[in-house]
Amino acid sequence: MLTTSDHLQAFVSTYQSLFLGEEVPAMPTKPEDLSMTISLAMRERNTGLWQNMFGGHGAPLPADVQQRLLTGKVNPEDASALRAAHMDAYAAEADKTRESIIERSREATRAREKAQYEAERARHQQFNEASLLERLAASPLSDQAIAQARAQWGITGE
Repeated sequence: MLTTSDHLQAFVSTYQSLFLGEEVPAMPTKPEDLSMTISLAMRERNTGLWQNMFGGHGAPLPADVQQRLLTGKVNPEDASALRAAHMDAYAAEADKTRESIIERSREATRAREKAQYEAERARHQQFNEASLLERLAASPLSDQAIAQARAQWGITGE
């Protein structure tokens, strides 16, 4: 954990990098001490500083989120609660976990769909290369289709 002087130095350098040539305001003690523009810019630029300065000064964390935070196993769905508690660095970690889960899911879906496509393509190619009799044998008529054709053509079976 950083000390107050480390927070001050990080606050000043972050502010100066964001707002060139502007006078640095007094060291804030709570997020409300900063304008919304400054808050949003600083929060996005330096999530670790924001968390060290204001973490825990926002909404209280639900007990289950707090427990996971203490064990170091933050879940992707904890991001909004962590942001509300001004713990943006942990929220960013939860977002990265969520994105990696989504990407793994996308890759698995793509692999499954590619395998299905290749199997269907091979089956279709095999059917196209077959002779007429092989195609007819591979596509037998249903009893309903046979009955419909007999009725349409007047075939009684006698």
